[in-house]
Amino acid sequence: MRRAIGDRSALTRPGVNASLARMSNALRLEDYHVTPEQYLAAERFSDVKHEYVAGKVYAMAGTTADHERIASNIVRELGNRLRGRKCEVFSSNLRVRIRQPGRKEFYYHPDALVDCTGLPGRAIYAEAPVVIFEVLSPETERVDVGEKLACYRSLPSLCVYAMVNQINAAITIHRRNGDEWDTEFLGRVDAILELPEIECSLPLSAIYERVGGIA
Repeated sequence: MRRAIGDRSALTRPGVNASLARMSNALRLEDYHVTPEQYLAAERFSDVKHEYVAGKVYAMAGTTADHERIASNIVRELGNRLRGRKCEVFSSNLRVRIRQPGRKEFYYHPDALVDCTGLPGRAIYAEAPVVIFEVLSPETERVDVGEKLACYRSLPSLCVYAMVNQINAAITIHRRNGDEWDTEFLGRVDAILELPEIECSLPLSAIYERVGGIA
């Protein structure tokens, strides 16, 4: 779930320099446009994650235990399967940067992503993810299946965008097929999510491990 940053000053705290303090005051204005540089600078001092959507900044709300279980399961299982390989998995602490025509920029925190470029140790975002996972909730589903779907699919590197339901064993997969995108659906806990793009697969039973009423 996200909310506009205009109702909070979480982007700054005591000790931040005056320019960031002024930015915090400006952020309270609903129509204020934040630059990517301002957003990234302020995030260094924030205790709350934010997403950047073409000049607007949105705070990310907390998640449920099952959301965290699913996201952690995906990261752990992919990490095990990708050990020793070129590709690696990252959690929601790493952003994805998306640049679109017209100088629009977006920074998102997907629940999991796979990058195969060998990111440097001090990188704070990925620009060429191959696989992205988002765990859906009633609060985030509209954004995940609308705005983020369109933005993620604009990434030339992206091959798979998987939207994982946290209430039922159900995953919707958008998979690149040349210049088009195919949509697949897995709806059984004994199903397997095949990811030939990174030469591995994930059983849904592993994704939903410890999630009450599913696995």
